[in-house]
Amino acid sequence: MAKRQPADSRITIADTSQGLRIVMPCRRSWLVICFLGFWICGWGVGEIMVTRQLLNGDAPPGGEVFMLTWLGVWTVGGVFAIYAWLWQMMGKEILTVQGQTFTTRRNIGEFGFDKEYDLVQMRDVRVGDLGVNPFDFSSSLQLWGIGGGVIVFDYGARTHRFGVGLDEAEAKQIVTAVKQRSRIPESTRT
Repeated sequence: MAKRQPADSRITIADTSQGLRIVMPCRRSWLVICFLGFWICGWGVGEIMVTRQLLNGDAPPGGEVFMLTWLGVWTVGGVFAIYAWLWQMMGKEILTVQGQTFTTRRNIGEFGFDKEYDLVQMRDVRVGDLGVNPFDFSSSLQLWGIGGGVIVFDYGARTHRFGVGLDEAEAKQIVTAVKQRSRIPESTRT
């Protein structure tokens, strides 16, 4: 019987001149990538056909409102699918702890958005539940690799998550690194 070798970590933890920097590449799901790629092709055909019908005045009598509504919903669904596909292909989360600022950034390529938190207001950084709750919108987006996360912290009266697609061992590494380099207190809740 062959011995299994330990898996290499996908995350990078580095102490830089600007503070702690942790890079967490997206966990790719080739099933999701292929499905979304195929769906986006069909989406593009539907988008073009309905738009042409509306612009040429070929819509069925009284069907313009329905077609415009359908086109709006279809466009939103397509934008979501394109974002999820791009995230699967080149997404990564970047965590930085600098001074009293805790920043999470979700990048697709070089584009992304930051969420900044005050370390003084943060409580109880921990590895959260790894399961998916179908009744929580953010949690249900984990299937597509774009929502929720396994690392959890309390900030004021809300709980925030990051670290989408991390294994429990990777999440523990990150929590340990954050706790060693910052003094985030444990929760005061009972």
